Amino acid sequence: MNGHVPQQEDEEHIPLQTVSVERCGNDVPESNELIQPETFTPTKKTATLKLCSEIVFWKCKLWMITTYIFLLLIVVIILAVTLNSGYIDEDEYWDSESIANGNHHNFSGILKVHCENPESLLSESTYNLLSENLHKRLTDIYRDSPALGRYFISAEVISISDGNNTAFYHLWFSVPQDETEEFMKYRMSQRFVMNILRQNIYDQEEMDGLEVPECTNLRIDPTSLLLTQIQPVNTDG
Repeated sequence: MNGHVPQQEDEEHIPLQTVSVERCGNDVPESNELIQPETFTPTKKTATLKLCSEIVFWKCKLWMITTYIFLLLIVVIILAVTLNSGYIDEDEYWDSESIANGNHHNFSGILKVHCENPESLLSESTYNLLSENLHKRLTDIYRDSPALGRYFISAEVISISDGNNTAFYHLWFSVPQDETEEFMKYRMSQRFVMNILRQNIYDQEEMDGLEVPECTNLRIDPTSLLLTQIQPVNTDG
């Protein structure tokens, strides 16, 4: 031997172990993982503010236009309330004294009452009931009329004839002397006054509230209406 130690042919191979690093909390991620940047998700509030700050046209932003519209609505409402408070509707206000001292306009008319047994003669008490019912209806129609209610004075059923049950009635109105010619031509005309009664009868032909043994289903014939205007009478002196 020459003192040289021969090298072993087979060296011991120490296997390399993969050291795994456990991630805890905010530790550094593994080498095979990429660090992703944090993404910003806009909230609803941020999106709303961004939308309001956008320019709609020229230099006007959305929030500015919304504010202007809101202020404009307030101004319009204030003006409307102010104008209405100082406005007087002529149809809701009239001088009752001038009407009472005005010119009287009288009308004379007729209408027919029908029942299911016209051959039977009605008693005097039945005629009285018919007269009272017609008087009340005529009074209610013209007193509650928006067009003629303020000028209406009274209505009266003069008589009801036997046999054909024709009722004769009178209507009285008072109109201020300074009323316009147009008003007298169209509103206080024979045709206009008669059409108010005719329309009411068309709406309800039956005569309610009557108990008449001799005659059932009492009704007024709207086609039988006739009205004549009597010459106006001046109440002065």
